[in-house]
Amino acid sequence: MIAPRLFTGLVATAWCAASLSWAQPFSSRPLQLVVPNATGAAPDTLARIIAEAAKEEFGNIVVDNRPGGSGTIAAALVKRAAPDGHTLLLAGNTYVVAEAMNIPRQHDFLKDFEPVIRLSDLPFYLVVRQDSVPTGSLREFVEFVKARPGKLDYITPGNGSTHHLAMEMFKLQSRLDIVHVPYKSIAHGVTDMLAGRVHMTITGYPAVASHMKTGTLRILATVGARRSALQPDIPTFAEAGVPGVELVSWWGVVAPAGIPKPVLARLNAAFNRVLEQPQVRERLAGQGLDPVGGSAEAFASRIREDYERLVRVVRDTGIKPD
Repeated sequence: MIAPRLFTGLVATAWCAASLSWAQPFSSRPLQLVVPNATGAAPDTLARIIAEAAKEEFGNIVVDNRPGGSGTIAAALVKRAAPDGHTLLLAGNTYVVAEAMNIPRQHDFLKDFEPVIRLSDLPFYLVVRQDSVPTGSLREFVEFVKARPGKLDYITPGNGSTHHLAMEMFKLQSRLDIVHVPYKSIAHGVTDMLAGRVHMTITGYPAVASHMKTGTLRILATVGARRSALQPDIPTFAEAGVPGVELVSWWGVVAPAGIPKPVLARLNAAFNRVLEQPQVRERLAGQGLDPVGGSAEAFASRIREDYERLVRVVRDTGIKPD
């Protein structure tokens, strides 16, 4: 039988050893944050803002750009990695969109990865060309469109994009007939919108920010569960009278499935501390992003909710990817 004092000492020693054993890897090896986009793209900028601010948490964090295959190259690398917390994926909700649309891939985003933290949201807004759609509220917009079935159109950067799914969700909820006009990029579509060739879009604020001061474009509502801190005067769809329309373009960190819970908890806590830094929040705001944070469980719930919501939209509209 072990004496109580000796037992206490052994427990303390074991606890210290355990603490050191799972603290040590982050200080002796770099943490690899894999980004499914090229250097200079918006997700890469987000990753580098986070990585720079996270050095005190992890010692060394390396941004590894692996573009291509609509995110599959980066996902495959992280899926194969050891689930020890050293190799992480910067994942956007486009991975969830691909699952909802049943696009064949070499990974299952819902099963092969463990959510760590939701870093940020890019709020989406319903934006109209003011002289083509002269409405001052979402209720007026719905009435205006219903009086002109099939006469108005909206732009997106392609079939199956978050922009496309958000607008189709809105059309389903409000029973609207608006024609989809896909473009190669949202920038090309906005150019035509400014020229009066198309009428509206649902997109992130950075895509239209430089054109808002002219009065040509107008924002009617945000496609989110809550108002954006960057545009606090813009109501949500629910607040504006159309509940059930909720979709944002988010980015978060996921790890290979099987990561130990203590390591997952430590990663989550560290990234939350990074997101609380004023300079990080300021830099994210400069990119049009709302910092989110929160628990790994909350991020997992968000992924499941988005998947279920998008599956219904895809089923009810018959949307097919490009």
